[in-house]
Amino acid sequence: MYSCGEFGKGTIDLGGLEVYEALYFKKIWETHSGGPKGLGVSFYEPTSIPVGFNVIGHYCKPNSMAMLTSVLTAKDTTHDPSHGALKSPIDYTLIWTSKGLNVSQRQDGYIWLPVPPDGYKAIGHIVTTSPEKPSLDKVRCVRSDFTDLTKVDRWIWGHKMQSGLSMVDLHTTKPKTRALSVPTGMFLARNGSNTHELVCLKMVKTDPYSAMPNSLQIRTMINAYAPWVYFHPDEQYFPSSVLWFFEHGAELHQRDQPPRLVINDGDNLPNNGTADDAFLDLPQDQPSKERLQKGFLADAVAYIHVKPALGGTCTDLAIWLYYPFNGGERFQLGPHTINLGKIGEHVSDWEHITLRVENFHGTLHGVYLSQHAKGNWFTPSEFELMNGTRPVVYASLHGHAHYSTPTSFIHTPENLDSSVIRMLYDEFQMMNDSRKSSFVKKDSVVGFGVRDDTAKSKNLMDIASTYNVVCVDYMKLGIEPWLDYTGRWGPKITYDIIKDVTDLANTLPDNVKEVIIKVLQQLPPKLHGEEGPQGPKMKESWTGDEPV
Repeated sequence: MYSCGEFGKGTIDLGGLEVYEALYFKKIWETHSGGPKGLGVSFYEPTSIPVGFNVIGHYCKPNSMAMLTSVLTAKDTTHDPSHGALKSPIDYTLIWTSKGLNVSQRQDGYIWLPVPPDGYKAIGHIVTTSPEKPSLDKVRCVRSDFTDLTKVDRWIWGHKMQSGLSMVDLHTTKPKTRALSVPTGMFLARNGSNTHELVCLKMVKTDPYSAMPNSLQIRTMINAYAPWVYFHPDEQYFPSSVLWFFEHGAELHQRDQPPRLVINDGDNLPNNGTADDAFLDLPQDQPSKERLQKGFLADAVAYIHVKPALGGTCTDLAIWLYYPFNGGERFQLGPHTINLGKIGEHVSDWEHITLRVENFHGTLHGVYLSQHAKGNWFTPSEFELMNGTRPVVYASLHGHAHYSTPTSFIHTPENLDSSVIRMLYDEFQMMNDSRKSSFVKKDSVVGFGVRDDTAKSKNLMDIASTYNVVCVDYMKLGIEPWLDYTGRWGPKITYDIIKDVTDLANTLPDNVKEVIIKVLQQLPPKLHGEEGPQGPKMKESWTGDEPV
């Protein structure tokens, strides 16, 4: 990949501390029981690192997961012999050992916590297969002003005996703040009596964007990693460009003013108000309204926001898709899929996919898929890849949530507790067993919640061939007027959900109707009404991290 500045050169200067992302590892110790899927966990030491760089901690992963090369090593560039960025620990504390435990191992393992000198912090643990303390030269601690606070994230592995002795829990960590914090890929090990914390690194360089890509590199990344988005065969509401929406009759509504058409690329949209000061709507005449609802895939544009991530060590390419209309929801009730009619319909839908590219080597590190106001991060290996690097993404029927596989997904309401779910399953099981109704049958999809369906069709969007980079945080670019629009992209809609769903229930057999009435009060609050969404720049993820 074309390189300029520090982007793609393998190392990044944090401002006195240079970091290198390790590419090779040596396995130290492993166990084959416990953890996710019961397959155990393995521990690794970074190897083949450049001269002058030092290990700042070891890496571990569940054996059920693929190897991730996101572990940092560090080099002191302060040229300060007495108070440099790195120092050896003064001792080690034994956090846990597997000696004498039944954890399906070939040899004993030991997890150590470096004890840092005053003014320095431990970044990661050291793992050995010997009861002797590791060499003090094995790892480096980092000067406090190069570090930032972390919080516990995903559970990796743990062991606990009935007596409570020999307890340990391993977690990944993530920064408490986003802007300048740099994750290191280390793990946190805690036992029952030790609640220590580890830290991450921090970008302190005057120019925190020195490793960010230039315009040519951004285009190269988009061409290399931009996804293909497939729409469901039954999809009726497709994306369009924002300008197509404006040009074909979109109306601006403001308080105490008559509706009026949007001018040009949003020149007359308010940009200094609140979300509720204005909203956009479809035109009132039915033919124009129906035309806009359908969108126009041939004219659709992916709007890309380029921003620094993880202290300038990664680049996020947030790819925004605009839909003039969002279709009605479907609800899975046990083995039955219930079409909720107009419930869930609303004007305008903004969905996005974020590509996270690490700036060390310019490779794709993760993909974020938006799904109903939140979303999830995925590794590239979890996708079908076109041309070896471009993920295939599926937009769900009517709702346009993004997924990595073509199948059905059920979003169980958070307020639907386990006892209610058990009651519902029991109800349907009894109906199946009693054979009272031929309507009740086993299905490949069984669950309780909003249902999303995805599948391949002839309708797809090649993001690499139809995009517009609308904002690069660290470059001076002209902002599209509609990006600064502070109002909503659709009117507020309220549904009489009790009446609508009761009407639906009345069309079903009596035994099914009783069950659907029981679950009415548990439906997600969003199904009771919709507020028109705000545009991409008004969402928290524009300046903050992605919601999961």
